[in-house]
Amino acid sequence: MPPVTLFRYIALRMITGVGVLLLILSSLILLIDLIENLRFASKTVGGNFTLAATLTLMRVPAIAQSLVPFVFLFGSIWMFNQLNRRSEIAVMRSAGLSVWRLLGPASLIAAVTGLLIITIFDPLSSSLLSYSEQLKSTKEGNDNSLVRVSDDGIWLRQRDATQQIIINAQNFDEERAALENVTVWRFGIESQFQERIDATEAFLSGRTMELHDARLKSIVDQEGRESPIYAIQTALTPEDLSERVTPPETMSLWQLPRFILLAEAAGLPTVRYHIRFHDLCATPLKLLAMVLIAAAFSLRPMRMGGALGLLIFSIGAGFLLYILSEISNAFGVSGLVPVALAAWAPAIIATVAAVTALLHLEDG
Repeated sequence: MPPVTLFRYIALRMITGVGVLLLILSSLILLIDLIENLRFASKTVGGNFTLAATLTLMRVPAIAQSLVPFVFLFGSIWMFNQLNRRSEIAVMRSAGLSVWRLLGPASLIAAVTGLLIITIFDPLSSSLLSYSEQLKSTKEGNDNSLVRVSDDGIWLRQRDATQQIIINAQNFDEERAALENVTVWRFGIESQFQERIDATEAFLSGRTMELHDARLKSIVDQEGRESPIYAIQTALTPEDLSERVTPPETMSLWQLPRFILLAEAAGLPTVRYHIRFHDLCATPLKLLAMVLIAAAFSLRPMRMGGALGLLIFSIGAGFLLYILSEISNAFGVSGLVPVALAAWAPAIIATVAAVTALLHLEDG
């Protein structure tokens, strides 16, 4: 690490560059998001500016969090170029400071910021994003079919103009599109109880649910009856069990492990949640990689020329890392590579490449 005074100087410039850039980019994207939410509000019953502003404000932390890697890349480029243009880098190097000691403040800030994001900031942003999605679904009228996972299995709810159905299943067989050990409660539109059905299996097919070995009880038939196959109308589909479950983006690092265990026990696909968990864990390394990439292209002495080309290359490298992350995640979701490797590989590759470039810069 450089001396304390120099450390504070570099750290302050890094925080200033990252903070100002985050504010500018967040403001621009939030303005665009507000316009989109205004369009959404204009198409819903009772929608107004307050609804649009509420949705936008709830999405602020999530939007800011998604921008952080690029903010660290561009903020680091700006900071290192400013130090380079004023020959401060040359003076520090002539004083005997290596590249690694100059990178100490920025690297520490990147790593600490990454830890703060995944432990403190992400739980807040994911919770607010979840509330905004629920509010939006309610306004759209899409909350009539919901899926939840808990200790006692899978819970589904469907509501239409004539009835409300609540379903509890201990497991889901994705290959057969079958719910196992099922209990169904049927209620009228005014929430009056109509019928309870217990079945060993339930198959979702078309607009019906076929319950096998069903045992039925209702208000008018307290003793109940049995039926080999009993069908009820429902709009639920097998796809709802993966698409209507809580999105991984609305879950924090602390919530994901327990949800993954519950979802796996219930037979639901969990690949996206595994990738989300590992992607969050890799955040400090990703931010560190951004700082190292910026340094690799920005610490070259100005007298050697080619500063504009290096700047373009550094920006291109950052976007290449983003594209690599998306491709790697797609491979993870498809099952072509392990999910942990898919989430960690881009950050590891970027870090190794940047360190190699810095070693070449330092040792020639």
